[in-house]
Amino acid sequence: METSRRHQSYRFPTELVVSPVFARLGEPSGNESAEPREGKQLEAMNASFVEAINASFADFSISSGGYSGYSHFATTTHYGDSTKAACGGLHTGELVSGTRYYNVASAQSMWANCKSHGNCWCGASGGGSGTVGMGCLTCAKGRFLTTTNGAGGGGFASEEVIVVVGDLCPYDGNEKWCPEKAGQRNTYGSFNHLDFSHPPSGINNNNFVFTPISCPGDLQAKYHQISSCR
Repeated sequence: METSRRHQSYRFPTELVVSPVFARLGEPSGNESAEPREGKQLEAMNASFVEAINASFADFSISSGGYSGYSHFATTTHYGDSTKAACGGLHTGELVSGTRYYNVASAQSMWANCKSHGNCWCGASGGGSGTVGMGCLTCAKGRFLTTTNGAGGGGFASEEVIVVVGDLCPYDGNEKWCPEKAGQRNTYGSFNHLDFSHPPSGINNNNFVFTPISCPGDLQAKYHQISSCR
């Protein structure tokens, strides 16, 4: 488990690192009798196929409807609770205590004009160029997949859950997981990353598909009670 170096609220993800595997096709067969032209054509075809595989690594959308009705994809990690989170100094555990909701710290790239810890306080939603905007007090419904660390495919590993952004996952110190700017992918090929305080039992860096929604009324009320953001 990594030791946190974030200022108070800025936790580092606990990671189970599995490097993405990219296809390597068209390796030499050792047959020197093949025509050079055919070899070049095959190499070009293989290169195009590899490029398509690598692009689909994060671009999970199968259709305009996304993955079984969800519109976006994210990698995930988990970090515990923050006693003074970036969304107005709230306690992330208190935000969701006694509810069915899950607190997350969203990647810096998902916040608007977030360039350092200081100007990310109470950050609004940003995003763009493939990145979903999810700043303070934004919510989404979604489900975990059986795959982890950005790998494609897999079925569902959980029932539908509702997440709320109560904290920030800054780029500094989390370079592998949390992109700095909208339109950038993390090491695992994803535009979006959500760092869960406490994911459901059995979930460990599982990929997550989601659709943003309006935050439920009870969650909004609790947020405004404990956050200094206005």
